[in-house]
Amino acid sequence: MRSGTLRIMAASLGLAFALGAAAAPAQAANPIPFKIGISAPVVTIFPVWMGEAGGFYEKEGLKVEVINMEGGTRGLQVLLSGEIQGMHVGLAPAVLANKQGADLRLGDLKGKTFGISTFGSETDVAISILLKQLGLTRSDVTVSQIGGSSQRFAALIAGRIDVAPLIEPAITLAKERGFNPIIDLAAAKTPWIFDSVVVSSSYLKGNRATLTRFVKAYVAGAYLALADETKAKEVIAQKFKTNDAKVIAATYADFKRLMPRDAAPSVEGAKNVLAQLEVIGTDIGSRNANDYLDLGIIETLKQEGYFAQLEKTYPVRP
Repeated sequence: MRSGTLRIMAASLGLAFALGAAAAPAQAANPIPFKIGISAPVVTIFPVWMGEAGGFYEKEGLKVEVINMEGGTRGLQVLLSGEIQGMHVGLAPAVLANKQGADLRLGDLKGKTFGISTFGSETDVAISILLKQLGLTRSDVTVSQIGGSSQRFAALIAGRIDVAPLIEPAITLAKERGFNPIIDLAAAKTPWIFDSVVVSSSYLKGNRATLTRFVKAYVAGAYLALADETKAKEVIAQKFKTNDAKVIAATYADFKRLMPRDAAPSVEGAKNVLAQLEVIGTDIGSRNANDYLDLGIIETLKQEGYFAQLEKTYPVRP
């Protein structure tokens, strides 16, 4: 692939990395800077915050800065410019970047307005999957670009849209306002990669040791969150700026449900995203999921016993 193309590195809904052997921690006196962008403050980026809260970045010799890019597409543009080293975003925007260099029922949905972030985004793919399952087509509804999760939630509350793909904590907040979910794609075990850490191929090739450190800290953060409910809920309250016990509990439960214990990517999920992008008329270029996923570091860390070590240090309760 070209040096400017993007590769999926990690995701709380299926992780994938492309790195070499694990690196030794850097000297504390010389921490390596690493900027990671997030598309929105939602539950799927929780391991990024837990890596910070657990002190794992410092342990791996990194100085990590988490930056809210307020949108995945914009974040990928910044990533390709070299201003940040990683971006937490779904597979669909990465595919496009590579290619370009209320209680509703079935009958009620016809003619309604669906709010998404941007065309070709993960939320656009979600709408495509939902309509297919309900036996509708995009010509039956209006699809409108609204923005991130908070913007879609606000538009839903204001009545400017009728349907919106949401993720915690917005799901619980919407329920409290009287809205009811139409379908839970995760509960339906829909294969997908909704959120992921993406890096450029050029950075991946030139900074394998740094990326290895980030991966180790990221996964350790996930395991800490899975094992220590009290600590995780404290971070949720802090980062989402909420004291609502119901929102905190729902967000944590959703994280536990979505985070794969082995941090492995869903190849089937990648294939489904690519297929759905074609359904909505997107020219994706390569249809090979392996052109977007790279599993090197996960396999290496498994072979080196890193996950076994984490399981002992942070035992996860069922």
